[in-house]
Amino acid sequence: MSTLYVSDMDGTLLNDDQQINPESVRILNRLIDEGVRFTVATARSYESARALLAGLNLQLPGIFINGVFITELQSGRALESHYLSGELGRKIAGRYLEAGLNPVVYTVNSEGKSRVYYRGVFNQSEEYYFTDRLKRESDRFQLVDDYVACLTEKIIAVNAIETPDRLEAVYGELSGLGGCICHYGPDIYAPGYHWLEVSSERATKKQATQRLKEIFRFDKLVCFGDNLNDLSMFEAADECYAVSNAHESVKLAATGVIGSNNDDGVAKFLAERGERDHRGFAIWLPAK
Repeated sequence: MSTLYVSDMDGTLLNDDQQINPESVRILNRLIDEGVRFTVATARSYESARALLAGLNLQLPGIFINGVFITELQSGRALESHYLSGELGRKIAGRYLEAGLNPVVYTVNSEGKSRVYYRGVFNQSEEYYFTDRLKRESDRFQLVDDYVACLTEKIIAVNAIETPDRLEAVYGELSGLGGCICHYGPDIYAPGYHWLEVSSERATKKQATQRLKEIFRFDKLVCFGDNLNDLSMFEAADECYAVSNAHESVKLAATGVIGSNNDDGVAKFLAERGERDHRGFAIWLPAK
């Protein structure tokens, strides 16, 4: 039986410093060399995740922006993509602005380049996010006075970052809007703040992991996660594991709880599982 293993990144595969521990890199690369079929499903973009994954010898495509893209890690070629319509993107951005929120608009421009448009830094969570990303991806982030021009591009997602009391009413409204999906959950790096991420209704980790399983004809799906956007992926999985630092709702939905993101939880679980399933690593056979 061929098994696909998929891990979330932030809070799961990445430690609290937003890096993959060297021990995890060592373990995972050994297992991949032995035939483990392992990849990631993350809210991050391909551009943001690529440098963090550089030390891993991943062979399978990854899932990015919660399922908007299934992308080959080596070439950057998107196998599948799901954009918001321009009309829907403008409606979502407009509702944010009416509520006094500050949209963060993710697009692909006419030259095929990934762009992120924002109009400033207004809270602690935004400061953490933009400061970190501008260090790594300054060309991708564009400061704007308004969103008129960027909303004519291919729209990946329209997000807002704020405290729950300022987001929940808008979340409730947008959740009932056809054609899109809302990913709403806490910012693990800035306690007290939440992200409201709105993308195509076809962009979920559940649909993307199922599609990856189908493309490569895997028999079984095993997933790892920590936050609310991982719950849809857990629904698709034959087995699902929450790291010990995970949100309580994720732990309750999980098959089991493993070690934390800071303690190489995913990598050690996979290594121990291989040792348990007979020394020949029968479960590591690649898909045919």
